[in-house]
Amino acid sequence: MKYKPVFLRAALVAAVLAASLLLRAPLPAADVENCDLCHKYSGLGRIDESGTKRLFYVNQDRYGHSAHGRVRCKGCHVDIEAFPHGEVKKVDCATECHLMDPSVERKFSHARMIEEYNNSVHGRMADGKEKEHAEDLPTCTYCHENRILDPIHLGSQLEDISREILERCLGCHEDEAWTRTYFTHLTHRIKERRTSKDMVELCASCHEDEEKMKRHGLEATGTYRDTFHWKSIKYGDPNAPNCIDCHAPVGYFSHTIMPKENPRSAVYKGNLVRTCSNPNGLQECHPAATPAFAQGTIHPSGMKAAIFDLELATLEKQELIRKGELKPFASLFEEKAQEELTPMDYYQRLILRYIKYFYMLLIGGLIGFMLFHQFLDFLATRRDIKGRGAHR
Repeated sequence: MKYKPVFLRAALVAAVLAASLLLRAPLPAADVENCDLCHKYSGLGRIDESGTKRLFYVNQDRYGHSAHGRVRCKGCHVDIEAFPHGEVKKVDCATECHLMDPSVERKFSHARMIEEYNNSVHGRMADGKEKEHAEDLPTCTYCHENRILDPIHLGSQLEDISREILERCLGCHEDEAWTRTYFTHLTHRIKERRTSKDMVELCASCHEDEEKMKRHGLEATGTYRDTFHWKSIKYGDPNAPNCIDCHAPVGYFSHTIMPKENPRSAVYKGNLVRTCSNPNGLQECHPAATPAFAQGTIHPSGMKAAIFDLELATLEKQELIRKGELKPFASLFEEKAQEELTPMDYYQRLILRYIKYFYMLLIGGLIGFMLFHQFLDFLATRRDIKGRGAHR
């Protein structure tokens, strides 16, 4: 009998732990359609008409802990009415299929985001028509997956902070399972979803494809892997920028990336200084960036970059000379739009130009003096040889 209290206490602790684990899990949507009856089997799948293997297995435990874990199957697969299903349409992410959006008290939908995406450089539409080679462009699921909800990690303090926040939330929201679900969802969204290396790999999966880029009139960006930016990412520098950090920095959005010729683009020529300096961003990029600095090329590197820069500078200079806007020997630092320069930038460029000319004259004069010296030495040697011959 003396072991009974110990046994009861152990059983009570086990029960509390089990209840705690259950409450910590997100609240899954009820499988009222009983889809799991078939889709719980890991071997469920088929080979379609094109010979592609398609797997229809759904791990309910992982799905229940994912970002869409509270959405019923029919919330997305709206066309399925009977079993067997027959022809099943692709899921339309713009469908009003989600839970009630508490901020506006109506059903949630990705429709607004998809509309913006369709008007972006990655979207399939342009001027109300489908773009040429639209099949090359990424769909929602190419970049996104139904990721597991994983709250932000704060080291050993996570449990204490989580408990304190949850207690405050539960002061108003009485349903603890619901509160835990949304706490996990929100903290999951706060942290970085992909590492910088993963982000580069995702973008490069399309942008390094030379044939695909050629179809869209773009240059493949494989040379990015030769740049300092990529080397910093590769070796784990937390301050290194990835593709999104430059193409959708603070003030822009990854779903509305525009062509570089569009003034709404972060890499538009008039926005480059702000993008490079990255004000209010997490990365400390180039806070003192100037218009001259922002002219540098990012993706080309090595010999290819040198040729690219030389060709670009030569073409721009020839065009300005033809228009009479630049003197033949003016510095390549000169800008067409001087009104964009601050007085400090202007005088900085002026000083740099004079320093460049000084070194050009110094090096040219030094080489000329050496050649003249060698010529005099040649004459002296020739005279000595003739003198020795005459004495014989």
